[in-house]
Amino acid sequence: MNLNLIRFIQEDLWQLHEGTLPPFKTTLIKSLKIAYLSAQGFSRDLCQLRASALTLYSLLSIVPVIAMLFGIAKGFGFEKMLEQRLIEQAPEQNTLVLQLISFAQKLLDSTKGEVVAGIGLIVLFWTIISVIGNIEESFNFIWKIPKGRSMSRKFSDYLSLMLLAPVVLIASSSITVLLKTEITWLITVIELPALGSWLVIKALSLSPLILMIALFAFTFIFMPNHSVNHRAGLIAGVVTGILYDASQWAYLSLQIGVSGYNAIYGSFAALPLFVVWIQTGWMIVLLGCELAFFIQNYEIYRHNDRFADLSFSLKKIIALQITHVIVQNFSGVHKPLTATEIAIKLVIPIAIIQPVLSTLTASHILIAFKQQDEIDEAYQPAVDTNHLTIAFVINALEQCGQNQLPEINQAHLFINATDAFRKLMKASEQNCLLKECLITYKLE
Repeated sequence: MNLNLIRFIQEDLWQLHEGTLPPFKTTLIKSLKIAYLSAQGFSRDLCQLRASALTLYSLLSIVPVIAMLFGIAKGFGFEKMLEQRLIEQAPEQNTLVLQLISFAQKLLDSTKGEVVAGIGLIVLFWTIISVIGNIEESFNFIWKIPKGRSMSRKFSDYLSLMLLAPVVLIASSSITVLLKTEITWLITVIELPALGSWLVIKALSLSPLILMIALFAFTFIFMPNHSVNHRAGLIAGVVTGILYDASQWAYLSLQIGVSGYNAIYGSFAALPLFVVWIQTGWMIVLLGCELAFFIQNYEIYRHNDRFADLSFSLKKIIALQITHVIVQNFSGVHKPLTATEIAIKLVIPIAIIQPVLSTLTASHILIAFKQQDEIDEAYQPAVDTNHLTIAFVINALEQCGQNQLPEINQAHLFINATDAFRKLMKASEQNCLLKECLITYKLE
């Protein structure tokens, strides 16, 4: 039975074409494929290792982050409400939370000098920016994005996030309490039946989960240095929110057994479980990021393309295809193409397109740039299209990188042979300008 299930997931599932199935089965098959691709991507992208690194960064930065939250909340007079909100997040660990708050208050008090205050604030903000930067780096790796935000964008985006975080945290808590109070009063006034009252109260009890889903959806949309589809971010946020809520329930349930570790860890008995919970939380977040990526790029990965190492010959062919579609797009005076658009036109996974684009850029065949108000990089020819022949592109790819090794004897016989091959390729009648190659693509 298990072998049949494994075979179905790995082989038979990918032979099914959603277009020939009823709507329900189409959705089910598509969901199974996305789930499998996400799990596969989670393993391939070493998300468990990345979660461990983010756990370490979280532990190192938890006090500075709380200090920053209280510093901003104090400016608005919300510090007591924020403290109550943080305790509500971990009711079984209120002692630990109070200790962290105490450490954060001491950190804030230590930055009240003149010179010390300036240095302390710089260190505080730099610590938080570094942590958020590491989160972005992990998200960018999953999204196959070679470059992160520029330093100026990091400061503007991250500082905005830091300033808004405590306000949103407190506002969400206040709105939840207000809604519960007003709706409870309304139920009493209109004398709602018992079943109706029970349903309304149960729905209100889901408000923390809804807020968590909104937070995750925002993270998946905002954090990558890429234009993320809101639908993909929202669906991933729903799944991640439910999984995270389940992990939080498991964490609170396991607190019952913490007393058994008192003899070993003493007052730090809850620490190992707390670290495991943070690690699990980051694993769930990175899995949600994988999910958002494959939901948005499903059409590219729907045929379960394997991520095997490509031969150099195949890389050259793909590089020629990419250069050709960009040249054709440029000659037609169309809007410059992004990596995602190129992947869709060529029906090649973006995970393959991205590194080849990087090589073409390093070879000075293409140039990458960002258009105004756009997040994704677009690509244009970096060379006059009247010079971009098949041989020109292949030669540029072969010459990319270091071509000589110092103090090492190189066989001139082989050098002369490869030079002769390049000349033959250049003189070949098959060596045509890419803009003259009669291959058509769907150009927007």
